[in-house]
Amino acid sequence: MNINLTKKEINKYLLTKEENILIDNIYNEFLTSFAPFINVDELKNNFNYDYYAFFLDKLEIDSSDHDLYKLSKKYELNKFTKLDKNLFLNNIYYKNIKLNKNEIKLNDLTLKYNEFNPFECFLYKDIDVKEDEYFKEINNVGYFDSPFKYIELVKGDETWMSVTPHEILTMEDDINKVSGNILVLGLGIGYFTYLASLKENVKSIDVIEFSKDVITLFKNNLFNQFQNKNKINVIYSDALVYLKNNDLTKYDYIYIDLYHQVDDALIFYLKINNSLNYKKYDLSKALFWIEKSILSYIRRALLTLIEENINKVDPKIYLKAKNINDSLINHLYFKLKDININSKEELDALLKEDSLKELILDFK
Repeated sequence: MNINLTKKEINKYLLTKEENILIDNIYNEFLTSFAPFINVDELKNNFNYDYYAFFLDKLEIDSSDHDLYKLSKKYELNKFTKLDKNLFLNNIYYKNIKLNKNEIKLNDLTLKYNEFNPFECFLYKDIDVKEDEYFKEINNVGYFDSPFKYIELVKGDETWMSVTPHEILTMEDDINKVSGNILVLGLGIGYFTYLASLKENVKSIDVIEFSKDVITLFKNNLFNQFQNKNKINVIYSDALVYLKNNDLTKYDYIYIDLYHQVDDALIFYLKINNSLNYKKYDLSKALFWIEKSILSYIRRALLTLIEENINKVDPKIYLKAKNINDSLINHLYFKLKDININSKEELDALLKEDSLKELILDFK
């Protein structure tokens, strides 16, 4: 890869990448260590419901620290959105699908009700990427001012699926898109499947699920509440095996939700895109949950490769990989080693979503 831009210009992209990672870590610490344990009286009496002041205090960020304070403003850390609970209480799955008791267990799986506490903040939709600001990533954090109860499926201590604002909003566009015959990879608690099945222009839905226990919990506790269950066929199978061994031309859309968060999504995203490309399936009809966040991880890998390029690392490092991120960077190296980038516009084009999707299609 030969990039004919000044080092100063390239460093703006690299700095933004590092800031994106830093902001992610700051949010993760706050959402994990402080958000679930917010004392409303403390928030009211000490901070007058100023969530930003509370956020800075808990993370010990001194507002007089000019650089960090400036960074927090740049990444909109002061924007904690009070959400209208009625928008979610009126969601049709939320209104119609109920558990007959608070907790239902099957081996290491638990189907249960959970609750957001008043003023407990959470990510409520996918990130926004500012392409014209060196691909800065903005997280969207919100809260309710009263309790919000929701259904979730938990394996051990990890949430596999839940009907929270994040899931509702991140699936909304794809639910609106689908029609005809649909293949869904990943059952969970059937949120996407339920909403899609209610659409008149959806004829049938095949759902692939690898866990027999997930299928059992779903069929015994949720499926009987689905109005259009005659459209839905749940199939016990490994998703990648199913894609390899079946005719995909019968599906007008494929929806992929096999992962629980961005961290474990990358390997599925790379392998499924490769499999669908090999089968010559129309990739514009393959819809991935939280795809924008997944593509941001791929963009970070590409920027790491660019940084290694300007630092003139030994190309031999791209022959070995310790993890999936290394494998991705190695793949990108061999895809791009002979290209020339002669302007900021060309580098921007390389880093945009459509370009990233093309670059990973033949990942092995």
